[in-house]
Amino acid sequence: MLNLSLYQKNVFRNYKSNSQIARVLTESWFSSEMYCPCCLNEKISKYPNNQKVADFLCDSCKNEFQGKSSSKTFGKILNDGEYHTMLSFVKNNLTPNFFLLHYSKEDWKVKNLYFIPKFFINESIIIKRNPLSKTARRAGWTGCNLLIERIPKEGKIYIINKGEIIDKSNVYNTWKKMSFLGKKDPSTRGWTSDVLKCVQQQDKEKFTLQEFYKFSKKYLQELHPHNKNVEAKIRQQLQILRDNGILRFDSRGTYSTIT
Repeated sequence: MLNLSLYQKNVFRNYKSNSQIARVLTESWFSSEMYCPCCLNEKISKYPNNQKVADFLCDSCKNEFQGKSSSKTFGKILNDGEYHTMLSFVKNNLTPNFFLLHYSKEDWKVKNLYFIPKFFINESIIIKRNPLSKTARRAGWTGCNLLIERIPKEGKIYIINKGEIIDKSNVYNTWKKMSFLGKKDPSTRGWTSDVLKCVQQQDKEKFTLQEFYKFSKKYLQELHPHNKNVEAKIRQQLQILRDNGILRFDSRGTYSTIT
């Protein structure tokens, strides 16, 4: 059972900056309490400081994780690191998984924690920020934002939800359900994720192919401007989702979601 308390008296004695206190407490919590949601190994290990992109490693399955923490609930956009570095990691299958931890400074307890599997971090959710000004200390440095609102619900797996600890088996089974994406090349899984998000946004248990074209074609074309045959790509992705038990094919041109 996870201990939701972040509080450590010695940390408050040794640090004065609120940001330092929060960083040390949350990193310590991940190292002492967090298990690997990809294989259920009991612990994950902290990387040395200044490791690019990733913060933690599972010694068993070798999955890497980047931890983000905030005293405010996470919204639709997540600030991340250098834009070109992130794109390179996506294209080369080196993206880490993400932990997003929301805590309270009133009692220093974890309130919410969810996990974004690395195969949901794709080019279509990475947005380039404006470069830093010429007068900035890191002039020209260009960061990125992750549009987590574009990720399907299966890509935001709660480990702790409003102070309630989710059963480990439920966390693992949700990850396992979508793990087939990890075997796809980055461009393919990006399409699959985007199509699944559109399926969910329809908010319909059953839909026809023509309804789906009408609902999502323009949006998907904007996300993937270099693709010249979006309808064919949609059909391909719906078949991938069907073959992996996410959708059911009912009859010619008609699909149902599987809960």
